[in-house]
Amino acid sequence: MKKGIIIVICLIAAVGFLVFRPHTEKVGGSGEALTEGVQAPDFTVKLNNGTSFNLSKNKDKVVLVNFWATWCPPCCDELPVFEKLKNERIDGVEIVAVNCRENKSTVDSFVKDNGYTFNVAYDENGSVGDLYPTNGIPYTLIIKNGVVEKTFLGEPRDPYTTYKEAIMSCLK
Repeated sequence: MKKGIIIVICLIAAVGFLVFRPHTEKVGGSGEALTEGVQAPDFTVKLNNGTSFNLSKNKDKVVLVNFWATWCPPCCDELPVFEKLKNERIDGVEIVAVNCRENKSTVDSFVKDNGYTFNVAYDENGSVGDLYPTNGIPYTLIIKNGVVEKTFLGEPRDPYTTYKEAIMSCLK
């Protein structure tokens, strides 16, 4: 009986991953994840503070772009790191956490409940995520001068140190 329940739970989880996988569409027909050293696709997104963010207008900065969802425990575990980095006010750095395919009210409630003040972007239809294909989230990219410098799939063991070192390396 226990074995049957475990199998059913695993099947539900697998189907959920396939259905809700946030962004695995093609980029230029390849469908492969971006690699370090390639040009980052430009995008414009609406932010939860009512403004918008355009990647190409931030070429003079190091931009951390994170893809996440409220239902993703590893994503939620690393969001406080972005708040900490934002509060450090590192000159020349922008942080944008792009929510994957969830509705605005869900995102707004989550952000408010957690007191986050960093830039959170809405990608309800997945158009931004489709430009940055991956097989899962959290998915984080460090971009400088429009070029992908570092990519991280999943939550690093020590997200604060990992992201801070990547940012500082790009600022040199």
